[in-house]
Amino acid sequence: MARVDLPYPIVLVEWADAHTSEAGWQSLEELEDDGECIVQTVGFLIPETDPGAKANHVSLWQTLCQGEGIHAMYIPSGMVRRIMVLTPTLDNA
Repeated sequence: MARVDLPYPIVLVEWADAHTSEAGWQSLEELEDDGECIVQTVGFLIPETDPGAKANHVSLWQTLCQGEGIHAMYIPSGMVRRIMVLTPTLDNA
């Protein structure tokens, strides 16, 4: 398998998203903490110092082409729990 040459690394980010409680009125005394809502997002990781990135955020772009991007995702750094670099390969089988 051959490695793919990419302009930025492709990563999987696990992060704590904001979320709501059950629908409708609830007693504050009966409200239970169900923990963080961990979500996963995959994209091109843009360094904070590069154009297209946002300070104090993990900046991901879904699609890049000739210096342009679409579908940016800016995750506040404090909400990030883990970043894993994915290694794409070409299968010539």
